[in-house]
This record gives sequence, C-alpha cells and structure tokens, in this order.
Amino acid sequence: MNFVFKASRGSFEKFRHRTGIHCVTRHGEAASSDKAGAEKFVQEFRQIIEGGYIPQQVFNADETGLFWKKLPNKTYITKEEKALPGHKPMKDRVTLLLCSNASGDLKLKPLLVYHSDNPRVFKKNNVIKQKLPVMWRSNSKAWVTRQFFVEWVTKVFAPTVKEYLQKNNLPLKCLLLLDNAPAHPPNLNEYLEGEFDFVHVRYLPPNTTPLLHSMDQQVISNFKKLYTKALFKKCFDVRNDTNLTLKDFISTF
Repeated sequence: MNFVFKASRGSFEKFRHRTGIHCVTRHGEAASSDKAGAEKFVQEFRQIIEGGYIPQQVFNADETGLFWKKLPNKTYITKEEKALPGHKPMKDRVTLLLCSNASGDLKLKPLLVYHSDNPRVFKKNNVIKQKLPVMWRSNSKAWVTRQFFVEWVTKVFAPTVKEYLQKNNLPLKCLLLLDNAPAHPPNLNEYLEGEFDFVHVRYLPPNTTPLLHSMDQQVISNFKKLYTKALFKKCFDVRNDTNLTLKDFISTF
C-alpha cells in the first residue's frame, strides 16, 4: 500500500520554520563556477596578503547596471482595491563602477556611464559634471569601456588611494582585485608605472567571480536596496510637499 503524505500550508510552514529550511534561487552563473580554481586562488591570495597587506590596502571594484528610474512591480493594496493600475516600467539604465577597500572605510568615487553626455536635467539646472560625486562618462550603450576604466583608475582610484594611505600613515602599497571583464585591460599595470606603481593589480581566475568577487557578496545588492529606499523617500516627500504626480516627478529626472 502506497502512503501519500499530505500537509496543510500551516503545518508545512511550522515544519519549515522548525527545521530551518528556506528557499533560495539557484543562479546559473554560480552553478557553473570553477570551484577548484577558486579554492586554488584562495590559497594564493592568502600568501599574497601574508606577504604584507592589511585590509585598508586591499581593494575590489566591479561594474553593475542600475535601472535608476525603475520602481518595484509589486506592492500592497487595501482590501477595498481590486487591482493595481498598470504602468510601463521605466528602463533607463546607467552602469556604475563601485569600489571599496576590505576595511570598508574608503569608498571610491564611482564611475557612472550614461547614454547621454549632457542630459536635459543637466542643462536645465546648469550642472557642472566635474563637481558631481561620480566620474561622469557617456556612450550610446551606457557601457564601461577600457578607455573609461583606465581613466577612472588613473584619475580617481590611484590618486585617492595614495592620499588615503599617506593621510593614515600606511605603507604606500595597495592591491586591486578585478575580474576578467572586457573593460579591464590585462596590461593595466602599464598605465600605473611611475607615480602610481604602488598599485598592484590582481585578476580573479575565469569562472570564479560569483565565488570570489567581494563586491558580489551583497555589497552591490545592498547598494541597490539603499538606492531604492532613498528613491522611495524622495517620491514620498514630493507627493507630500508638492502638487506633482509620481509620473510627473519621475519624468523630470
């Protein structure tokens, strides 16, 4: 006689909480990662760090896309409401390059790439791009190119790190960890010769980024959550303090 187990949703939820079982999303990139290569790199990296680096001197940088106007497509409605009015998702995207050291006390000015070099809102408000808290660059696809990346490394990363190390009386040496993205030139050290030769660049092995990339360990995801939170607060403030609709406010960006 075959026994068929049946349980109510409530019983299953109690069992799930009691046993600690939880739901996760299996990402294809992580599933295909080279675990052996990652473990080998960890051993090599440990030797490098033991050779004379402290957390303040170890940096990691990575790019990410940000749909900066996009609002969540899920929300709560009251019992009286039958449905949520439809809206067209806003897919205007920028690419950001984020970077920080392992100690977390130095967050570098990001590189931001947009499809427009001088957006309408910049013209309207006389924005001076050189004074923005990001390095602003543009191309038709809003992608980070090698030219943009090298500019950021030589004009933002290296000078800022040098000033930081000297200010904190730390040895003038740093390690920059990168993946093998097309925008990261394999000969990056050549661009750092001379004044910035204290920067040592190390590339992660192929197919190990999801396992080893520090910025992928919820740093970028937390940044996006905080950005969305700030965007929500701004939306609430506009609705409370002005006569603008949410659609009108977003369209002014």
